[in-house]
Amino acid sequence: MSNARRHGSTVNGANAAGPTNTTGVSTPGGASIPASSGVPLQPSTADDATTTLIRNTLIPTSSIQKPLEATLPALTSFPDIDKELYAFIALILRQFVQGWYTSIADDDVADRAFVYEVVHIIAHVTRSLEERLRKAELEMLLLDDVPLVLDAHLRDFRLARQKVGTAYAAGKSFEEMFHALQPHPALRPPKRGNDMAEQQADQGPPSPDDVERKFLVVLSKGILAVLLPSEDLGSATERTLLRSLLADVVLWKTIDKLSEPFMLHEIISKVIEKSLKNDDLAADIEPEVLLSQPAMDASPKPTKIMDAVRSFTSSFMSFCSLLQAGIVFLVSFARSTRSAEHTLGKAPNSPQFSLLTIALFPTAARLLNLPARQPWLMSTIELLALPLVSLPPGSLIDRLLSHFFHKYIMTSQFACSVLALSRQTLFPNNGPMAEPRIYPDDAEKGAILKRVYGNILRVVPMRVRKQVLGDDALQGLEELLSPFENKFANKHLLYFLFDMVIVKVLPELALKTPEELKVWRLGEEEGAAATT
Repeated sequence: MSNARRHGSTVNGANAAGPTNTTGVSTPGGASIPASSGVPLQPSTADDATTTLIRNTLIPTSSIQKPLEATLPALTSFPDIDKELYAFIALILRQFVQGWYTSIADDDVADRAFVYEVVHIIAHVTRSLEERLRKAELEMLLLDDVPLVLDAHLRDFRLARQKVGTAYAAGKSFEEMFHALQPHPALRPPKRGNDMAEQQADQGPPSPDDVERKFLVVLSKGILAVLLPSEDLGSATERTLLRSLLADVVLWKTIDKLSEPFMLHEIISKVIEKSLKNDDLAADIEPEVLLSQPAMDASPKPTKIMDAVRSFTSSFMSFCSLLQAGIVFLVSFARSTRSAEHTLGKAPNSPQFSLLTIALFPTAARLLNLPARQPWLMSTIELLALPLVSLPPGSLIDRLLSHFFHKYIMTSQFACSVLALSRQTLFPNNGPMAEPRIYPDDAEKGAILKRVYGNILRVVPMRVRKQVLGDDALQGLEELLSPFENKFANKHLLYFLFDMVIVKVLPELALKTPEELKVWRLGEEEGAAATT
């Protein structure tokens, strides 16, 4: 692969990356491990905390002057993304692998060789994933497919909430109602007190956690059957180790943590706070205080006829100037796009159909509950958008949206920000993947919720706050975040999103079982031997 650019290594094969050292040790896969100095690296001014974590865990004997990309295998085509992934791998191996492997390894050399080999296997998997992601239509995946899943979650959550306690529910809990609307094989609604006692007495079907773990094990088998190199797929030891890491550590713990409502609230707060200036975050302000602040940027209400006429004239002239500037921009953009297409041909990332018809916009409206609060507004927007789908202005808007998407979303900087935020959430301060704090009580959850309310109010301009959140802004905020207040419903959302991404990136999993994929990769005889 072209992105295996550093030190020309192949995963699990000869010539694997590693510094040349005559006193080093070769791993079973051929990777050369430098001799140990016996002293792990300590933080210094030359390395930040993340780099020091990676060096101490993955390459403790490497020279501190050597860059990471000269010692570790390339995970992707982007060095900045590789660094974040290195940190994730280091944290997972440090907490869930090195502890038990060190107790059974003969010496430090074997321990380092094992870590080095695991990193090379993971590098093969990540490079295969990157190649598949390049072939997938990420633009439509993020702008259309993901919003469709979110839209179904919003619709079914509000419907289940309305039916609970009515004759239609027939005594079922919210979780049972929601699961009936969105059944997923990995999840079962939690049992209530009497049902749980009967299940324990009768030793009936397995608990919801057992069902979820078994689903993740089967899914992990399928993922590894597609992505692992053939020589590693045939090793039962490697398959078992990687399957346990993927199912029990990465997927199980990540989905369980991200499904907590307070975790979602904190993620929203962190994203908003990162986008705001430091001056806007100088102090935490209660949502009630933000709502009571006067609209300083709002235009004063005219008290006389002449003032009203003057205000209308000024607004109309401003609108005409803005419209003129927009037309000039669209015309120049169309000319430049047509000229570029004539010279270079159609861009490979250009949308195949109108971006004005994607699910992102109606999903955003449903999230704000606009169809229920302002149905006339939604009907007007849909009516005005119809001509843009087929007329020339629509194609210009499509190109403009696609341009901004690839400029601001499909970048390595954005991916690094997401990875860094995820790492800080799952492993606070590069510490163990335990509870980031003592599980918050109701008072602490209320404080986290107030914080996210305040941050959302900071980014919603006062001019449009009534249109976006309704007459009562606090009630609008509650309605905005209420579809994510139930952990069981959040798990449904995460699993459906994960299933959709997996099928898009690894379509083989939708056609064959993990065992069939293994036989297909290894052949009938080797596959049967690997299974046994």
